Amino acid sequence: MELPNFVDNLKHLRYLNISNTQIKHLPDSLCNLYNLQTLILSLKITKLPTNMSKLVNLRHLDNSKAHMEEMPPQMGKLKNLIKLPVFVVGKHDDGSSIKELGKLQHLSEKLSLLNLENIQCINKDTTEVILKNKQDLSELKLEWKYGHGAKDSENERILLEQLCPCTNLNSLTITNYEGTSFPKWLGDSAFSKMASIELRNWDNCFSLPPLGQLPNLKNLKIKCFGKISSVGREFYGNTINPFRALECLSFENMPEWQEWVIFEGEVFSCLREIYIYDCPKLSGGLPVQLPSLTKLDIRGSLPNLFLSFSKLEYIGRRELNASLPNSPALHGKSVDIVGGVYSIFPFLSEFASVTHLNFFECPDLVSFPSGGLCAPNLSQIVIYECKNFKSLPERMHTLLPSLVCLELYGCRELESFPEGGLPSSLESLAIHGCEKLIYRRMELGLQGLHSLRSFTISNHCNELESFPEEALLPPNLTDFNILQLPNLKSLNGKGFQPLTSLKNLRIMRCSNLNCLLEDVLPASLCELEIFDCPLLKERYGNEKGEGRVKISHIPTISIL
Repeated sequence: MELPNFVDNLKHLRYLNISNTQIKHLPDSLCNLYNLQTLILSLKITKLPTNMSKLVNLRHLDNSKAHMEEMPPQMGKLKNLIKLPVFVVGKHDDGSSIKELGKLQHLSEKLSLLNLENIQCINKDTTEVILKNKQDLSELKLEWKYGHGAKDSENERILLEQLCPCTNLNSLTITNYEGTSFPKWLGDSAFSKMASIELRNWDNCFSLPPLGQLPNLKNLKIKCFGKISSVGREFYGNTINPFRALECLSFENMPEWQEWVIFEGEVFSCLREIYIYDCPKLSGGLPVQLPSLTKLDIRGSLPNLFLSFSKLEYIGRRELNASLPNSPALHGKSVDIVGGVYSIFPFLSEFASVTHLNFFECPDLVSFPSGGLCAPNLSQIVIYECKNFKSLPERMHTLLPSLVCLELYGCRELESFPEGGLPSSLESLAIHGCEKLIYRRMELGLQGLHSLRSFTISNHCNELESFPEEALLPPNLTDFNILQLPNLKSLNGKGFQPLTSLKNLRIMRCSNLNCLLEDVLPASLCELEIFDCPLLKERYGNEKGEGRVKISHIPTISIL
């Protein structure tokens, strides 16, 4: 809880680490340890001794875990200091602490300047050097307190102008800035090593800085710009190939953003990922020529353009604009639709190479467009918890010749398969919690699916006391999963007898099932797995019991 007294006598001490202690206070006598080179603080430390400037040999002051309230005076005398992760401006600061920071020209690696709103007196001389002389600094974070209410936005801009870093900087984060414009240095092409920028909570700015001029910028995150309505030409800057190295671009929480002005010329040539979250008014299109794009993740917002991609994640709560003239064909593999969007269907004629189509919790999904879904390469459809979904695509037996997997989860209103049935190419079918569909199971034409290898049924409470019925399933089935059927009391021998190719049988959480009808289990069965079925476990769980002996011909048996 306290620094031991004997430490005061360790005149040759060079290294002191209290990071894993509960020490809250450091005595003034610590400042007499003139040879101290490294001091690592604990989480509880809020202030440092007043005479810290005496530690002239101090090189590493690690306060990254400490909850500092302010810095001690005359920090500029610590000329040898090379590591100071956090610099905190105390309340009612007259600007002197920032001047002291300017004297620490050997600081390297990471530096965070916190509570910048506490600087009361702003020097109008923007040529004053505070950070520009720190050539070894690689990562810089500048932060005002959220909602601090700047009295003079111009003073805020002047302060940020004074905090211009060295052009060797790699990473920059600026948070809670309340100026109405940005400093001249932000976006200057001289910052040739800048690879990452995050600008967060700039609620008074009406435009973005010319970040496209940064030649090696790879990651850019723009968050909480409450007044921006357009991302225009100023964003790209004065260059013929803006954002030429950018790989990841993120826009988040921009409630007034309506338009994204597209650059005429080559732009975003290396961009691989775009994230757009909570930009509800955005209606202009995304950039079209994105040769490297592999991921587009949109949540709570809606640009009305889709483009070439390798994996598209569409996540939103608004309907997709069905009008998309001259849209490029999609050359991707996966489309995930989450949260109530189904008018993406007009675009599916563009999805010539799409192989996965997944819907998750889309309450507005009722049916597919009239005439069916022409997607010759589509291999998988998953529909998960779409409570109002009533019908699968028409003519899917001919229009979806590559479909091999169909999974239906919680589709309570789905009653039947389309006329003509499912594609003959289907190899795997899973039906979970689709009560109306299972009620009409004998009308589904499952026995005619000669490529079907795997069938899963689960979570049906009101039906299925005996299962499967005779002539329900095709004889070519190899994997059969019976899951969470609490009313199931028996297996139907006549339904199992034709399954002469069955290799794997899995039964889980069927609490009333007490017998496997050992005599009719297919001789081809290689693996039997039983989980959380108490009556079956009682009958077959004992390896030497009578029930277990009757199924001993099965090579692999697991009963848990």
